[in-house]
Amino acid sequence: MRKVLATISFFAFLSVVLNAQWVDHGAWASISISKKIIRNTVISADFAARFDRDFTRISSTFINAEIDREVAKGLNLNLSFRGGACMKNEYQWEPQRRIATNAKYKKGLGKKASISFRLQYQSGHKGVRTPGEGLDFSRAARTKATFYYRVAKSYRLSLSGEAFFRPLYDIYEFSDVRGRISLRKKLSKRKYLTIGYQLEFPHGGPDPWVEHVIVCNFSAQMKRRKSKK
Repeated sequence: MRKVLATISFFAFLSVVLNAQWVDHGAWASISISKKIIRNTVISADFAARFDRDFTRISSTFINAEIDREVAKGLNLNLSFRGGACMKNEYQWEPQRRIATNAKYKKGLGKKASISFRLQYQSGHKGVRTPGEGLDFSRAARTKATFYYRVAKSYRLSLSGEAFFRPLYDIYEFSDVRGRISLRKKLSKRKYLTIGYQLEFPHGGPDPWVEHVIVCNFSAQMKRRKSKK
């Protein structure tokens, strides 16, 4: 059964690649810092740079700041703001910003495995404001499922699938699909290195494309300062 599913997945992937009008390869590199400020509440910041066009240019660079709070067992609410710049087709930089909110539920599946589900809504804008006009913000909704498995004491494997929904008239239409597989290595206490591979492509549409991305992230958790008695 596993061989059949693997064969079907391979030919589905091959079909997407062969029918794409263009295929791109890139890399996402980031450094993350997080700290628990009060009980069940964590703040974090990501410093990121993304490369595209077969690794030949930086497509965007930004800082993503988040606050995350556990409101119930396994359920977290998150609010984030992203600010930075992205590269236009004319090789000119333009500002970008995004605000997003999401809810994430994580459940253990035995001693080594767990699964999580995330729902996210985001709104953002690229470019500068035209004098006399307001900002035109883009919107999107995302849903993501991730399976985690601890393969060894210091290694954790994760496999995720994500679907994007973008507004069309009065409804949100299923637009893009993203899949990722990654391996996280615990370097030392509260320090981790994650390496992964990501594949993204549209759901239908007149302009099919495929994007392959190598993902690399270094994360560090800052120790919470204990209050003096």
